Amino acid sequence: MNIIEKLHQLESRKLEFKRKFPSKSNILKTIVAFANGAGGELILGVADDDKKIVGVDDPLVLEEKIASLIYDSVYPLISPFITVFNVQGKDILIVQILPGNNKPYFVKSKGLDKGVFVRIGSTNRVATPEIITELQRQVRGVSFETEPDSTKTINNLDKKNLSVFFNSIGISEYSKEKLLKWKILRKNNGDCFATIAGYVLFGKEGEGDYDFAGIRITRFQGTTLSVISEAKEYPVPLISKIEIICQQIIHFLKKESYLDGVRRLERAVIPFFAVREALVNAVVHRDYSMRGSSIKINVFDDRLEIISPGILFGNLDISDIGTGLSECRNRAIVRIFRKMNLMEELGTGIARILQLYEEKGLKRPSFIEHGQFFKVILPQEIEFTDKFKNVLSIVNRSNGISTSEIAKQM
Repeated sequence: MNIIEKLHQLESRKLEFKRKFPSKSNILKTIVAFANGAGGELILGVADDDKKIVGVDDPLVLEEKIASLIYDSVYPLISPFITVFNVQGKDILIVQILPGNNKPYFVKSKGLDKGVFVRIGSTNRVATPEIITELQRQVRGVSFETEPDSTKTINNLDKKNLSVFFNSIGISEYSKEKLLKWKILRKNNGDCFATIAGYVLFGKEGEGDYDFAGIRITRFQGTTLSVISEAKEYPVPLISKIEIICQQIIHFLKKESYLDGVRRLERAVIPFFAVREALVNAVVHRDYSMRGSSIKINVFDDRLEIISPGILFGNLDISDIGTGLSECRNRAIVRIFRKMNLMEELGTGIARILQLYEEKGLKRPSFIEHGQFFKVILPQEIEFTDKFKNVLSIVNRSNGISTSEIAKQM
């Protein structure tokens, strides 16, 4: 990608524009956040609102100033790549930061507790203690899902669900060694305990202390959160409930008629594959260290929203979604889901969702990082190219609507 193309991009997890050299505090937050995440580029001399190229004065002096500031103020050491470009007769400065290998990085003057910053969308946020711990796990190559829960043993796992899984992969009888191999159990000081992943997928139902790992489906009337029509709760274990949850979502969705030979049948407007893939992605990629929130599935008249705790993992950015690139937060859960044919090859599912939506002429799905959560929005409305048909559709689904309200929905 050349520099001109980059200047037409929106600010994101990996890109930030500044008209001029920002305050010392702001530039350090951005540098640290890039290093703690997917890396990124800070471009100086370009307005962040209208992308007007204003340039910087004395770029070589500014380059030295930034390099010294980072060296003196950030720990562990970050080595930036700083480049000067002349665009339209004006100098701009690009500060490139690679994803760090010694996370968490922090601003020395603020210390580890308050000086760690992470990138959420196009903003910098102070990292919570949970995020700092997650960054430390990333450096050690340890996943939270494989941590043992000392309150859960093999007796807290559902034997029937375990048998179904192992039978599906050709193992008639499972042993403790097999459970350890699949990271359903883990040894700790000589004893074996269920891992987070093991209990989320195979734990006995009704024990109640893993409510955070469950799934809630809510059907709302209209297009807002104002009126709840119906709600369903699905606690752990999740491995046996994926198809049930999918069918419940389909039940709540808008339907369309189609012909199968001479028979007229009914199906959800949103393709079943898109529903299941989005649900499975939420389960296998959510951050299970965030114990205060469960996966929430909200069904509105015009869309389906699936909200899971945790932002994109590793070096991924929103712009990478659907390109075939993928990184995996919960490798043990992914491995089990793939063995049970509950998910596509990593990186291919979203691309297929986008293709199915395009083939049906539906509005394009959206993928959003919102705070510490990741949201998938699957519209269940046609993408109108004809404005008259669009207006007619809005009027038909509304019980009285003003012209100003129609304009807002266009």
